Amino acid sequence: MKKIYTLLFVTSIMCVMSAQTTVDFTLEEGYVQGPLDSNPDWGGENWFVNPTPGTERAETTAGYSWARWGSPFIVSDTEISFEVHFKFNVDLPAGKLISRFGFNDNGSSSGTIANIQLSTLNDGSLSIRKQGNTPVDSGSAGLTDFQQDDLVINMVLTLGADAASSSMSSTITNVTDNINSGVAVVNGIPAAVFNAATSGGISGFIHAQDNIGNTRSFLVDKVVMTQGSTLNVDSHRLPTFNLSQNPIQDIVKLNGVTTGSEISIYTVTGAKVNNYVYDGNQLNLGHLSPGVYFMQVPGYITQKLIKK
Repeated sequence: MKKIYTLLFVTSIMCVMSAQTTVDFTLEEGYVQGPLDSNPDWGGENWFVNPTPGTERAETTAGYSWARWGSPFIVSDTEISFEVHFKFNVDLPAGKLISRFGFNDNGSSSGTIANIQLSTLNDGSLSIRKQGNTPVDSGSAGLTDFQQDDLVINMVLTLGADAASSSMSSTITNVTDNINSGVAVVNGIPAAVFNAATSGGISGFIHAQDNIGNTRSFLVDKVVMTQGSTLNVDSHRLPTFNLSQNPIQDIVKLNGVTTGSEISIYTVTGAKVNNYVYDGNQLNLGHLSPGVYFMQVPGYITQKLIKK
């Protein structure tokens, strides 16, 4: 597995990320067989590391177990992304709160968190939910095909003028089958996380929720922190498609999209504004108001488009 290392500017109490930091839980990175929190970069309990070459990962079989990536990251502009590559080694039953992911104020325990929750719904699908296992504020993100597949969850924290005007945007990708979810948005974050993002530093947070029949195995083989948004970055080896122009006025032609694909267009808040079945012809988007949108086609990298 390839690793990306970039220069870290280090002070005595914090690390400020210049671009991207990746952990693959390898021997070369200083990880050893045993509890994850024995590594100085992590806090938590009931998570263990297997650094054996070819099967490097952190994992837990316990419920209600959290892992905090202890290195604090300052948000250099307005956005920072936390990405987790993971899988569940057992089929998940319907109607279960599965896990939580997000950002932590770097507290000594689990701390204060800005998070999303991953749940199986009563129909058996996997869905991003907000704290309290309730629907997100706008948009949606979920998968119907996910059982025991390699998954990636991507969370982008966008800072506003204050905690209430900040937000988290999240997507799930099934890497095994090249399937992308929609974009789910949760508005507002705790004040402690907002303050830490610009001063003391925030960290990534993973929490295993309900134990499932005492047999669940939650495997994490990579975590990534990136300054800026990565909702449309080719980090999961998905194919891309091109727009004939961007910014657009009214008409846009797509290159590289398979005929019959479903095309969805979302606002920056995650609200779906259009849905098409691609027939190979150009799209007329003249009805859209000027602004920034995301165009999503399942199995392809999400593209940002700007409407004049």
